[in-house]
Amino acid sequence: MIFWTGSGVWNSGVVDMGEQRRFFSDDTRRELEKIPVQMIILRLQPDRMCCEAVTDKLLEFLQIDRESAETSFAGLDDFPDECGWMHPDDRKRIDHLFAGMKNYTEQKYVYRVRLKRKKDSDYRWYPAEIFGRNLGEKGILVYCSLVDTNVNGERRRQKSSAEKMRKLLVNKVLETTQDCIFWKDTDRRFVGVNRAFLEFYGFPSDEALIGKTDEEMGWHQDPDPFRRDEERVLHGESTLLVHGKCRIRGEERDILATKAPIYDGDTIIGLVGSFIDVTEDYNQRKQIERLGDELKNALQAEKKTNENLNMFMSRMSHEMRTPMNAVIGLSSLGMKAKDVDEAVDCLHKINMSGQYLLGIINDVLDIGKIDSGKFRLSEKQTRLADIITAADTIIRPIANRKKVNLAYDFSGVQIPDVICDRMRVQQIVINLMNNAVKFTDEDGMVRVEISDQEAGGKVKLKIVVSDNGCGMSRDFLKRIFQPFIQENRDPVKYGSGTGLGLSISKTLAEQMGGGITVSSEEGVGSVFTVTLMLGLLKKNAGENDSTGKEEQNTAFSDGREERDFSALKGKRVLLAEDNEINREIALRMMSRAGIRADCAGNGREAVEMAEGSSPGYYAAVILDLMMPTMGGYEAAERIRSSSRQDLRTIPIIAMSADIFEESVNRAISCGMNSFITKPLDADKLLATLMETINPL
Repeated sequence: MIFWTGSGVWNSGVVDMGEQRRFFSDDTRRELEKIPVQMIILRLQPDRMCCEAVTDKLLEFLQIDRESAETSFAGLDDFPDECGWMHPDDRKRIDHLFAGMKNYTEQKYVYRVRLKRKKDSDYRWYPAEIFGRNLGEKGILVYCSLVDTNVNGERRRQKSSAEKMRKLLVNKVLETTQDCIFWKDTDRRFVGVNRAFLEFYGFPSDEALIGKTDEEMGWHQDPDPFRRDEERVLHGESTLLVHGKCRIRGEERDILATKAPIYDGDTIIGLVGSFIDVTEDYNQRKQIERLGDELKNALQAEKKTNENLNMFMSRMSHEMRTPMNAVIGLSSLGMKAKDVDEAVDCLHKINMSGQYLLGIINDVLDIGKIDSGKFRLSEKQTRLADIITAADTIIRPIANRKKVNLAYDFSGVQIPDVICDRMRVQQIVINLMNNAVKFTDEDGMVRVEISDQEAGGKVKLKIVVSDNGCGMSRDFLKRIFQPFIQENRDPVKYGSGTGLGLSISKTLAEQMGGGITVSSEEGVGSVFTVTLMLGLLKKNAGENDSTGKEEQNTAFSDGREERDFSALKGKRVLLAEDNEINREIALRMMSRAGIRADCAGNGREAVEMAEGSSPGYYAAVILDLMMPTMGGYEAAERIRSSSRQDLRTIPIIAMSADIFEESVNRAISCGMNSFITKPLDADKLLATLMETINPL
């Protein structure tokens, strides 16, 4: 049986009873009242609610008269005192139902409501059915009836039988399922468990755990997450497949647990949970994830290695082609030179370009630099004039072909000798000058200004490279030092490149405690300013620090000092080298110092010549490591194992283009005394012979 509270959207206060009865005629209404069903018929309209009919059966059940019933359903804001037969909470629920019936009519709603008749001392629960019919403009007709108690009794008996079956089925499921199931009270103490739970923990019965908590059982190394999880469940939450760890018979196992609150009406009286053992699955999953991560990391490492390798090779191509251009161009000029001094000058510049190229090749061979992307600075005493000389040697042929003018200003140089990595500083200057010439048109000007000053025990070197070329846009200037970044320019007019030179230069400048800045304007030109913090030479007592114009004007001269190798004159050396050109180069270098050399084409010949010589005949042996028939390693071991005392102690020098540390270590372990690298440097070769033949 349903009562309308009057607080919904349908009610607007007391309505005249005569106006209420508009849908059923009086005759029809009287017939409806005789229906043997406990029912009331209401009509809901947007501004009111009225009672269309109340059956005698309902009046008899409620123990009220018709006038009281109709007054109760006349749409009052509140029920009168004598209408307190419906529980207030149920009146609110029905109010909410009626408010929503305008959207969901012709649907049967089954409700349980609490009613109190006069003969009863308290409210009792009664089932009720509600059905609505939409009448359009005339509102909604609502039929509310109590379910017949006899029919309800039969339903209760059927329900009781079904409940028994359900309980038997639940018990059967609990006892046969492989999932561990448990239920607890609001204090998180065990109330019951199924057989799978007992078998999992190894208990013969539930007596050992009923009334206890997880903490008291000591199953969890860290019980706090389990406690917090169950406290949330006891506040109305549910959890699904939460991972945890349990200690079972001394072994830690992985489990996935699901828990939900148990309700009695609206009150939580405990919780029910289940869990499964996923230790093997979890370990297998972790192993798969670990293998997946390892594979992913390996793929990323391989990708990164390939990217580094590609970037490195592109960078080296850019760096090596510039000095190679100078070598080829100067060689062509030297071969056509009619004047000896001009040819010697070309050879001198070729040598300087070759030295620069050799330094780059050494970087290629240093695999560690590929992985780390870092450069190791090799700082030595250096003349600034030598750096500019080397840069000019490489860039001037390029500038001449483009008919671009080069100008240098050294007026700001106060400290001509510094301590720095000459090749790296030279590399920066060459990169900047090369770019300046590249983007400057015919008859344009590239200017290099160099100045320095002492600052905090160091030399602050400033190099400004400016041009009046095509310049750069403001947007490009923001990205100019990023690797592989190039502004769109006509490749026919300005050539192409890798976009690595400026990135390399900036990295080097920063490693030397400085940096590079740039200003540029399209159509006007660009200015690059490099600052470097270089080492300051210590002055000897009474040394004059002044530098005259005469010294500054030696910027394009070779400052290398000649070393005295006269002690090597008349010495005889055994040289083993299979390459004819390399053999000729080494012989000519040694002849400068008056050394007489005998040559062998491979290691076996060298061993035979050494053993066939008289004691003390050779002052030293030079062995190329890579030769046919017998290499230098084996030849050195044969000589060291000779029965002759002089051969067991004769100086042996390794000679190779392979400069890896492993090769050097192997040469020393084979009995060699020193290691010189190709391409050969005459001074280094003679200095090594001096050190091995005449050690201090």
